[in-house]
Amino acid sequence: MTTAVVLAGGGLTGIAWEIGVLLGLREQGLDIICDADLIVGTSAGSVVGTQLSQGNDLADLFARQQQPDDNEISPRIDVEVMTQVYSHMRRGGTHTDAQRQEIGKIALNNSFIDWPTRRAVIEGRVKTDEWPERNLIVTTIDAQSGEFRTWSKEDGVGLIEAVASSCAVAGIWPCVPIKGHMYYDGGFRNAANASLAMGYDNVWVLAPLSGDASPAVEAEVEELRAAGSNVQYITTDDTAKEAMGLNSLDPRIRGAAAEQGLRQGRSFLSHPK
Repeated sequence: MTTAVVLAGGGLTGIAWEIGVLLGLREQGLDIICDADLIVGTSAGSVVGTQLSQGNDLADLFARQQQPDDNEISPRIDVEVMTQVYSHMRRGGTHTDAQRQEIGKIALNNSFIDWPTRRAVIEGRVKTDEWPERNLIVTTIDAQSGEFRTWSKEDGVGLIEAVASSCAVAGIWPCVPIKGHMYYDGGFRNAANASLAMGYDNVWVLAPLSGDASPAVEAEVEELRAAGSNVQYITTDDTAKEAMGLNSLDPRIRGAAAEQGLRQGRSFLSHPK
């Protein structure tokens, strides 16, 4: 029996929430990362997937969410720009390269910090440019062509650049230069990209801030189930959404998000989905 873990996007609060959920599941005897044959990370999920693939302990990562992190930067969000970005998305995702190209045009021309500054932030999260030995895939989008693509240790791309490209929220963070192309956040296809786990017997999907907001994620979950995968899908409940607020990029909310994830992970066996 094969197992895939899909870790979706959701900003800094998403990172914290996913770590909390995973720790809560482990407390119940479900160490899903240890058992995973494949880890798929998108945006926030690429950070969590990388950190855990490197052997970091969940309890240590959880404790970090409770402390201030001077490495992180609170972004300046231009509401008009973000409205333009999301106008190209339908039902929580994009479905064509053309849609993603339009977002790419915005991403290439709108960011409030430069690439070296942003790279330092990602380096602070993942620590090294060397890929872990685990079967880890992170997702991204070519800003010029709109092509959705993935990075793994087989692609000859540095880990910092790969994770940064997956986390490069269009309209906020700078696109990431890799091999002559510019890349932005893979979450603009959809927040989870769970279809990459097709063919695995057991699939866990952790998707903060999705639920009703992202029918595209839930559609892929249903496609996996229809294809025969046993899928466990966890997303933020109403209590978590209220505690985590509207700005998923605010580093001050990390502690509350981690606590909400821990609560949901601990209660999962009572409320599986």
